[in-house]
Amino acid sequence: MHSLATAAPVPTTLAQVDREKIYQWINELSSPETRENALLELSKKRESVPDLAPMLWHSFGTIAALLQVIVMQVI
Repeated sequence: MHSLATAAPVPTTLAQVDREKIYQWINELSSPETRENALLELSKKRESVPDLAPMLWHSFGTIAALLQVIVMQVI
C-alpha cells in the first residue's frame, strides 16, 4: 500500500499562474503604455507556451495592436 509520502505529487498551480500572467500580458498589448513590456515578457515565454500563437490570434484586438507596432516601425 502506498503512503501519502510516496504518492504522486500534486500538480502545482504554477502553470495556472503562468497562464494568468500570459493573459494579462496579452491584454496589456492593447495599451501603448504597457505594450513594450508585454511584448518583452511574451517573447520570453514563446518557447515554453506552445499555444501562445493561438492565444494571441484569438484575443480581441491583439493582431491589430501588433500590426500597429509593425507599421510604426516602418514609418
